[in-house]
Amino acid sequence: MIQKGNSLLEVKDLRTYFPITRGVLKKLVGEVRAVDGIDFTVNAGETVALVGESGCGKSTTVRSILRAVDPTGGQILFHTREGSVVDIAQADETMMRNVRRDVRMIFQDPYRSLNPRMTVLDNIG
Repeated sequence: MIQKGNSLLEVKDLRTYFPITRGVLKKLVGEVRAVDGIDFTVNAGETVALVGESGCGKSTTVRSILRAVDPTGGQILFHTREGSVVDIAQADETMMRNVRRDVRMIFQDPYRSLNPRMTVLDNIG
């Protein structure tokens, strides 16, 4: 059992790049660095929100953590209920099925959750 204050998820130097190809032979001509060197820890009992402007890599970060998109590099260490540590970046599909039972992504739709008649402070509060 994980106690409050102990880490549940540690993301170290997470990188997710998408290739840019051209031509019939799909020659690699560059890459889009959607996520480049993110580090953070989520402890038991904490709530974490990724906040930023459009296109800054919030969704790609979470998709990489859930392996909906394969990360290019880094470590994603998930501490299971049983006490073991899984590197999600290297986990096989069977292990990912188990991890996905405990990790969820919730997309926020600002048009439904933010009231334009309220101040920013009232909306966040």
